[in-house]
Amino acid sequence: MGATCSVPTCEVPIYARGLCGRHYRQQLRHGEVQPDRVPTDCAVAGCERSAVTRGWCHGHYLRWSRTGNVQAHKPLTRPLRDVCCVEGCERGGHSAGMCRSHYERQRKHGDPMGGKPFRLVTGGGSISHGYWYGSVPKDKRHLVPPGRTAEFEHRLVMAEVLGRPLLPHETVHHKNGDRLDNRPANLELWSTMQPKGQRVVDKIAWARALLELYDPETLQALELCADGEAPTGDPSAVPDNPGQESR
Repeated sequence: MGATCSVPTCEVPIYARGLCGRHYRQQLRHGEVQPDRVPTDCAVAGCERSAVTRGWCHGHYLRWSRTGNVQAHKPLTRPLRDVCCVEGCERGGHSAGMCRSHYERQRKHGDPMGGKPFRLVTGGGSISHGYWYGSVPKDKRHLVPPGRTAEFEHRLVMAEVLGRPLLPHETVHHKNGDRLDNRPANLELWSTMQPKGQRVVDKIAWARALLELYDPETLQALELCADGEAPTGDPSAVPDNPGQESR
């Protein structure tokens, strides 16, 4: 694990200027790092939820905003779930009592544990449109465009597999549909590149550029065959006597 945020008690990896992502944004917005708020209990007697607005929890605040009365004598019907209800998961509740990842698996597979293995997110970063986005370690900066210090994890993993930064027309597809499962075996390289024209010469030039980028060995073999020579490593590809039918 690399260097952590310079703010005392914060152990999140550095995002920029010696600060983690959250404290760095606070520095930009307010000119200084803001002290962490100490959670307080809801002002309604007997309520064990944390206060979020006007001293009330979210449930009692909604009652007040809709009816003008928190109705303290009436218990809240929605169960309190500070953490995911899936056994062994310590993430915060998102929907249906589950964290975001388990809820998405329940929705897609009918089972919150579907699509294993389950990926545990640690360190600094955030989820954007379902994808994990975080800082790029200094020893991997050569795998992202110059000047970029943060990247989507699935793109960084694919760049490591290729040994080079991804090109603008290249995208990464998750085979099992789980955007947080960034194992190399679950990732597929896609390309949106298309020929500029529909003339045959344009398509041939485009096909040649595609092979040159992704499969140079096949391109070399095709060029050797066009010259009447056997491709490297396959001396039987071109017969000794092209005019004689093989048996």
